[in-house]
Amino acid sequence: MQRSWFRSALLLTLVLLLSLGAFVACNSGGGDEASPAGEGAFPITVERSDGTSLTLERRPERIISLSAGGTEALFAVGAGEQVVAVDKFSDYPAETGRLPKLEYVNPDPETIVSYNPDLVLVSLNTRDLVSRLDALGLKVLYLDAPDSIQGVIDQVRLLGRVTGHPEEGERVAAEMERRVKAVTDRLNDVQQGPRVYHELDPSFFTVSPNSFVGDLYNLLKAQNIAAGAPGEYPQLSQEVILERDPEVIVLAITPAGTGQATAADVKARPGWDAVSAVRSNRVHEVNADLVSRPGPRVVEGLEALARLLYPERFR
Repeated sequence: MQRSWFRSALLLTLVLLLSLGAFVACNSGGGDEASPAGEGAFPITVERSDGTSLTLERRPERIISLSAGGTEALFAVGAGEQVVAVDKFSDYPAETGRLPKLEYVNPDPETIVSYNPDLVLVSLNTRDLVSRLDALGLKVLYLDAPDSIQGVIDQVRLLGRVTGHPEEGERVAAEMERRVKAVTDRLNDVQQGPRVYHELDPSFFTVSPNSFVGDLYNLLKAQNIAAGAPGEYPQLSQEVILERDPEVIVLAITPAGTGQATAADVKARPGWDAVSAVRSNRVHEVNADLVSRPGPRVVEGLEALARLLYPERFR
């Protein structure tokens, strides 16, 4: 299953796979990384996920975020007051409740223009949205999804710089790194963790080790039963899942929970009573917003998964 299809389809049912992307930051002097020296760091040039360079001459004061993970990062680094509108899935922090909500999968460019933004953060380029916004003369920061937790952390730093809050961005990123290290240090002597199946929906979409969600399990030294499957978010067959016999099953549940399987549902599936995770009562539900949004709270997701995989080490 191709990555673009996965995002469009699962987003509507899971309301969670909202993404930022990989980037390379450089200053206007041509190639060196922009110095985190506050608002004086402008102009700043960054490379978008489509390879196009974006230059911001001054600190943006009217930001539209079409990424729930990006919205969380913007508020975390202190740029919340600069945000004038967000996509309809941006529901954290609580301050987002005061903001206008826009479509995520296929937003109307003219509606975006009506807010007079000086920066638009885009994470999903459906129907050539980025090129359409570019054609309207808008400053568009298109960032695709990272493939690691370190990539998520680096994006927090980047958003701190492009919004004029480099010190706060660095502080948040450093705290994320500290918490990740605190988890991984407690697993130094673990040679091999349990076999894990991470379920995104009842049709058996999951996460591979080369996605940022899958990287959570890499950090935890878990054996991801989707290893070797094509793509970042592959679909497995029930036969493969049963054959690989996960010792822990993690269900990413959105707050609404619409159309998603609960732990009770999984245990009741025909034939699943023979799965190790079901026999040992290790089928767990986790907040999808913590493990599926590439934003600052992903470290909370890592800590939550650590407690589920290693209850004797993380109490």
